[in-house]
Amino acid sequence: MKQPAAMAMPLTTPQVLERLGRFKNEIRPFTVVTVPFPKKEIGLLWKGYFVMPFTEKLGDLHGRPMVNVVSGETFFIHDANAATLPKRQGWLTLRTMEDEINRILARAESKFCTPNGSTCTSRTIGLLVRRHIVAGEFHYIGKEASTRWAGGPDLSMMDEAAELDPTHDTFREYERIVDTKYLDEIRAQAKKFSTKRLSRNSGLAEDTVRKFKNGKNTIRPRTLRKLIRALHDLQNGKLAVAKTVT
Repeated sequence: MKQPAAMAMPLTTPQVLERLGRFKNEIRPFTVVTVPFPKKEIGLLWKGYFVMPFTEKLGDLHGRPMVNVVSGETFFIHDANAATLPKRQGWLTLRTMEDEINRILARAESKFCTPNGSTCTSRTIGLLVRRHIVAGEFHYIGKEASTRWAGGPDLSMMDEAAELDPTHDTFREYERIVDTKYLDEIRAQAKKFSTKRLSRNSGLAEDTVRKFKNGKNTIRPRTLRKLIRALHDLQNGKLAVAKTVT
């Protein structure tokens, strides 16, 4: 459980091959590399993930260099058990397998709300309430993710992949094309509530809500999500009041 958290995978992502820094002449396409998982520490600003030449000796990583695939900068692994000097700038401590398991166990439930309708946290207790589904950007989930991983480990499937190039067409996140019929259905629901009330509940400008209700179909995905959440909240509140009166 105290073993450093790391995984081995072949390097096939073009964006990573262009950012290998000191390993550029050492690591070739389809070479198996080690991907370590450092802790996020205060004062150390970095994004994405790291790669280093493949090694099976995960208990002997102190002082080993690793390259950040976003910046191309070199960092070094710090192991407090093997270190004889204090940790210096540019040295990162890796998470352990125990840290990873605890992180998964502490992950908040995303499909349900707390009894009062707010977002769940790792400390939420009580009978949860089912959340309404609000469509957003596409991600590989379930069968799609399983199928993608079944072909072999793929760096573009990692959470940090979008830090490299969020617009690249080989990445796992795509722009959603909104169907006009779907927008018409949302618009019909929006017209049941006043513009001012929708604006207050969604955090959107009244002009934005008014233009959408009047037939404007060019709307940003984030704006549409805010509007849909506000509609669901207002509809649920209306139902709750009706039940109370009954």
